[in-house]
Amino acid sequence: MLNVLGITFAYNDRENLRELTQIRTLAALPIAGKYRIIDFILSGFVNSGIHDVSIITKNNYHSLIDHIGAGHDWDLHRKDAGVRILTPLSKPGMKENAGLYKGTIEALARNLHSIKRSTAEYVIMTGSRVVCFAIDYADLLDTHIKSGADITAVYVDELNGDKRVPMNIPVFHFDEAGKLTGLSENEDDTSPQEVTWSVGIFVMKKPLLEALVSDCIAREAYSFHKDILEHLRDSLYIKGYHYKKQLFEISDVTGYMNANMNFLKREYREWAFAYPIYTKVKDSVPALYSEGSAVKNSIISDGCKIEGKVEHSVISRGVKIGVGATVKNCVVMQGSEIMHGVELQYAIIDKDVIVRENQKLIGHEKYPVVVEKRSIV
Repeated sequence: MLNVLGITFAYNDRENLRELTQIRTLAALPIAGKYRIIDFILSGFVNSGIHDVSIITKNNYHSLIDHIGAGHDWDLHRKDAGVRILTPLSKPGMKENAGLYKGTIEALARNLHSIKRSTAEYVIMTGSRVVCFAIDYADLLDTHIKSGADITAVYVDELNGDKRVPMNIPVFHFDEAGKLTGLSENEDDTSPQEVTWSVGIFVMKKPLLEALVSDCIAREAYSFHKDILEHLRDSLYIKGYHYKKQLFEISDVTGYMNANMNFLKREYREWAFAYPIYTKVKDSVPALYSEGSAVKNSIISDGCKIEGKVEHSVISRGVKIGVGATVKNCVVMQGSEIMHGVELQYAIIDKDVIVRENQKLIGHEKYPVVVEKRSIV
């Protein structure tokens, strides 16, 4: 068991997921059928021997709390350490109208009382926008210690083979020895040829984090990248750690659709599930495929009833797809019903949606249709 406190931020300030995050935080967003984004993050910690985890939320966190519960399904229900969900009002004495965080630093500052209670020597911080598969936090920590760095920042140089850098993600600049020399930020979706961009994972000693947060709050600075990494790059030894495996990045609806579609690729699933991915256990019956149904290259979760045609889609638990319905290049979330004769293409159907008979919803690969939770179309 690593002597590490894992901290994950369940939200992202720069996401553009429209209806998908109106009622839930980013980390609670369903992915790959029966999972949530937080499942991959927590499983990464647990598989590396980290059982002291704090999840910092910002808003719309009720679904996240319901999903995680006491942490039983991730082996994080413990007398010592375990999982803690920290809300914007979790600081003792906070008033209900205190408002949301101004930045990552304030999020840490409001929960500093909880961080200080941990007996861990080191801290590993992650976000929810970028999720790295099968990352070995033990190796990351060992590399950090051996390098003598104050802070180790994880970076990648491509997005699943794509040199595109997503908008508003900080780009690191390192010297030949791997020391951070500067940061920049991609303001659009242009495609630089050689970049090393941040995945939002950092390692440092816990007392250093506490001191840095207190210093930043004193000078009213709130951005971890700008006010710690950039501002203190000359006084701190900040080292890079190159992550070379698969990941997914979700900051807009198209990115969310692409992340789900990638799970339909065998090699991608092999990366994603190289180690166990834990989630909330639900005792559901197996999926039922009626006579005349047809399914091709899709993920069909338990509890589904398939009477129509499904192709190249991700279908969550308990979904019903009626006779004569066609679902292609879609993501359909838990408990939704696609009635007979419906045609769906490039659509994201949120939970508990009813799409009535003979309706057509056709989006585009670059701009999928989104139907919000509990809608009737």
